[in-house]
Formats: sequence, structure tokens, C-alpha cells
Amino acid sequence: MTENKSLIWDETFPALILKGEGTYSFLHGQTTADVYAQKELEKPFMSCWLSTKGILKALLEIRLLNNMAEIVIISGETSSIIKGFESVIFPADKVNLDVAKPIRRIQKINNIDSWKTSDSYWIDNNKSNLKEINKYIKATKEELIMWKIRQGIPSFGREINGETNPCELGLSDTINLKKGCYLGQEAIARLYRSKSLKYELRCWVAHGENDDLDIGKELFDINKDQVYSKKIGVITSSIRVKDNLFNGLALIKKKFLDNDICFSERGVPVNMNKPISFSQPY
Repeated sequence: MTENKSLIWDETFPALILKGEGTYSFLHGQTTADVYAQKELEKPFMSCWLSTKGILKALLEIRLLNNMAEIVIISGETSSIIKGFESVIFPADKVNLDVAKPIRRIQKINNIDSWKTSDSYWIDNNKSNLKEINKYIKATKEELIMWKIRQGIPSFGREINGETNPCELGLSDTINLKKGCYLGQEAIARLYRSKSLKYELRCWVAHGENDDLDIGKELFDINKDQVYSKKIGVITSSIRVKDNLFNGLALIKKKFLDNDICFSERGVPVNMNKPISFSQPY
């Protein structure tokens, strides 16, 4: 994707809907965003859904309406979110959860700005929204994958793997630290106090073989033939760009984040850099 080419991210996502006068209160306590601080109804905003231990379970985009909210699941397991929400909804909450029709979402993209700073549009037969599509070119599947990697957008089952927290994945700007109690709040507060991140997400690029740069392969600080080679991270996403050129994402140990280059298991040099949208937690 070239920098001066106007492209849009055009994708359809699973969605949920919450209804009832307790909708805002419920979302405020279940997600990392300050729901009450959202001043514009129908303007989507991002938030995370965490476990009680602060582990990232889903990346969400939420649109508030009067006594209801639509939730697009950018990355996460729909059934897990439904089960988690339903397990803590009680009659006193005055809120009901339903599965909504999948929502088509569009957003202008480039390789310079963070995707978090660009407005997104939900297509619901609104003519003004439909006009937005005609202004740009829809990114191909390959262009979209490459763009998501450069941005550092986490995928469920890869970067969102049941062990990572939002700060490790560069999503600290989706967490409101002043909002009070929410699911996972105590764990996140401890993390900030101790500044104890184990890993951070990084983009990588390398020339090599598929089986050497595949998902799950470990990365090292120096060539494995040298005596003191140490494991510094693991590949979480990988795509062949062309021939033997690969690009992807990896979780790198905090101690080695200043390394511009690491090595694959076979000693192939791997260049690393921070994803475009990565937000430092402190």
C-alpha cells in the first residue's frame, strides 16, 4: 500500500446490542472506557474487555444511543463475550443483551497515522455513510493484512492469546485510569504501579523461509551459533509479502525492546520496529 493512495478498511464484524436504562452503567463497569464521558451519541469509541486478571479478551468498538449500545467486536470471541456478559447481568442491572446483525464498518487508512485517530463509519443504509465508500478504494485482503500488521492491530488467537494484557499490545490509550471500578481494574492498577510489563508488541520484517518465520517460532538476541544466545520473543503473526520476504508481529521481552535486530531460530536477521498505533502505558 502506498502512502498517497486513499484506501478504506471495509469489513463486516459480529455485533451485540445492549438495551435498557442500565446500559451505560453496565458497560462502564465491564469495559475499560469511561462510558459516561462520551459526549456524542452514535460516535463509535474503542474499549477493551478484560478478565479479572487484566488479560485482554476482546477489543471492542461501541456506539451509544438512548438507553442502548451497539458493540462491534473488532477482535475477540463472540460466544465468550456473550457468556461473560450474561453471567454478570442481573435484574437490578436493567439491561438486556442480544446478538445483533453483523455490522459493516469502514475507515480511511494509511501507513502514517494511527487507526485509533481516524473516524470510522458503520454502514446502516444511511446514504451519507454510503457516500463515504465511493470516495476511496477498498483495500484488498493482502493490503489490509499488511496494514493491520504495521498498525499493530491484535488478532484473536494470536496476539490476544489468553496471556497478554492491553498494555503489552499497545492499547493503553483505550484504558481510562480515572474512571473507577471496572472488570480487571485492580490488575491493571497493579501493573501501572509496578511498571512490570513482560513483553511489548513489535512489527518485524525478514528474508527467510516460511517454516523459520512462522507463527509460534522463537526469536533470539544474537545468532544461535554464538555462545550466549537468549530467547527474547515469539512470532505471533506472519505473512509472506513476496518471494522470501516476510512481515509480521512478535511479542518481545521488555529487556530487549531497544534491539533493532534479532534472529530467527536458524540465525536469519529479523528487523524490528514499534507498530504505528502502539501506545506506551507509562
